[in-house]
Amino acid sequence: MLKVYILDDEQNAVDGLRAMLQKKFGERVRIVGSNIHPLKAIEELENLDVDILFLDVEMPSMNGTDVLRHFPNKTFHVIFTTAHEKYAIPAIKLKVVDYLLKPLSPMDVQDAIDRVEEQMKLQLAPVENKITLSVQGSMHIIPIADIIRIEADSNYSIFYIKDKARLMVSRTLKDFEAQLNAHSFFRIHQSHLINMQHVSGIQRNDGDFVIMDNGDRVELSRRKKLNFWP
Repeated sequence: MLKVYILDDEQNAVDGLRAMLQKKFGERVRIVGSNIHPLKAIEELENLDVDILFLDVEMPSMNGTDVLRHFPNKTFHVIFTTAHEKYAIPAIKLKVVDYLLKPLSPMDVQDAIDRVEEQMKLQLAPVENKITLSVQGSMHIIPIADIIRIEADSNYSIFYIKDKARLMVSRTLKDFEAQLNAHSFFRIHQSHLINMQHVSGIQRNDGDFVIMDNGDRVELSRRKKLNFWP
């Protein structure tokens, strides 16, 4: 489910979009926050895991393009909402997903959500047994076989990769679990998804741990232990 934040200086615009999203797209999106004050919204966005930001362009204290300057390495997808067509060019330059003119129609909002989902599939989809990871605005194409394990860190996932530095991705571990299950990955703990091809041993003293071939010692939860070994 896509996590949505709404920023618009008019409360009726926020309420209208919220109502539309909940009524028309409740199975696809979850609203995690909204605000009519740009500075407060910036503070909240820095601490939230957001997939889509519906962002009003023209606001009296700070316009939408100024808001985005606070997120040079943004990982969320931006959909501009505005009553003015003159902002179309800045929107293109800022690589926003879509540019919707008010009053918003359900069909336009649906098209924009569809575009976000397609972009996210491209970022996560394995190509020839590889996975594309977005890290601070850069794209990394990694062979799945080289991923040793993935560790959850709040709303981020840390990738431990053979012969490479760690990568921190702004996606949850759950986002990767279903995708990688077909590639010999096993979730041995709420915070750990491991590549079974890189397991070198099991340690049962002072708790249960799986030893990876890079030397990492990863905790195995009691609930997962029965499925991990007889």
